[in-house]
Amino acid sequence: GAFGTKGAMDKCTMCAGGPLETNSSEERHLYGQNRIAEGKVPVCAAMCSTKALLVGDAQEVSKIYRERVLSRGHGVQTSPMTWSRAYGAK
Repeated sequence: GAFGTKGAMDKCTMCAGGPLETNSSEERHLYGQNRIAEGKVPVCAAMCSTKALLVGDAQEVSKIYRERVLSRGHGVQTSPMTWSRAYGAK
């Protein structure tokens, strides 16, 4: 959709601020804290209990996901998803 149209979310501004000057009083009033400009990770990624949300350099994030996939053996799914496969043996 077009930027700024009602009913569509253009992007989350909870941690990234908006199109205004970074860390300006107007930006803070309209969008809140600009965590990314402060060098912090977004709250959603910091609080994600499953660690599924990652932030950072694309190559580093790709490396982390690749390691997760290979360590779990889910590169190619050859058997149906079962409780023990999803959560490990009890």
